Amino acid sequence: MKNIMILIKSFFLLRPRFLSTLFFIPILYGIGWALSQPLLLFNFKEEQLSLIGTIIAFLLFIFLLSNWFYIRWNIKSAWVLIGITKHKFLKNFVNFSQGILFALVLIILILFPLLQKNYISWTGEFSPIILLNSIALGLGVGFAEEIIFRGWLLEELKFEYSIKISIALQAIVFSFVHNISTEIFWNIIGLRLGFILLGIFLSFVRIRDKGSLWNCIGIHGGLVGIWFFINNGLIEFKENTPSFLAGPFTQNIPNPIGSFTAILILLLLCIFYAIKSKNIFSRPS
Repeated sequence: MKNIMILIKSFFLLRPRFLSTLFFIPILYGIGWALSQPLLLFNFKEEQLSLIGTIIAFLLFIFLLSNWFYIRWNIKSAWVLIGITKHKFLKNFVNFSQGILFALVLIILILFPLLQKNYISWTGEFSPIILLNSIALGLGVGFAEEIIFRGWLLEELKFEYSIKISIALQAIVFSFVHNISTEIFWNIIGLRLGFILLGIFLSFVRIRDKGSLWNCIGIHGGLVGIWFFINNGLIEFKENTPSFLAGPFTQNIPNPIGSFTAILILLLLCIFYAIKSKNIFSRPS
């Protein structure tokens, strides 16, 4: 155990510093993948192994997070630094709920022109199992990705770069770690741009909330969970639905973050918050 901690410490203090930042998550993912492979003996499917490996990697990340900031930057309160606090439960809950409400409004705005053009038919099939899956998916993805990108990665970059560069870099990384299952050039551009704008916007939300991550978790989790829920029983997209309005399609379900409506709204919000936060950007890094 002692040798393992020495190895971890050596990796965390690797020079130049960006090397450990660059390889931290991929190494954890590789460990998670390796630890999940013995489950092949019990007839687990590849998709299940991938999910289990990802969960293991994230649990390792959570376990090592405090050590990361303490060893590299001598910071003991890592969770406070990334915006996850135990106190002020009511305020955190309100922020989280506001995030979900924002996600719902954004999805309604995306669906509105599609409804106007009759590209959507309502099926209205409600399933408690789908609802529970939607909640679990939204909470899981929202919590994990916000801790990693708007929490750990953003704070790590801020130690090395200005806040403007840090926000841009984490948004670009956030965009390119998402797999895109389309070969259509403009769909790829739309999705990448949508993810970048979402990453920038969520960073601004966290700045506005004085470092709290709960609103960001609500927004991100709400977008994922609500979209999953309405696309698994409530609505059905017609075959002639344009991807620029609904977002690029994967297995007959569009990704709304790549739609023209989402990109336009997120772009306007980013410009608004950039202007509103210009006093923060003008501070010395």
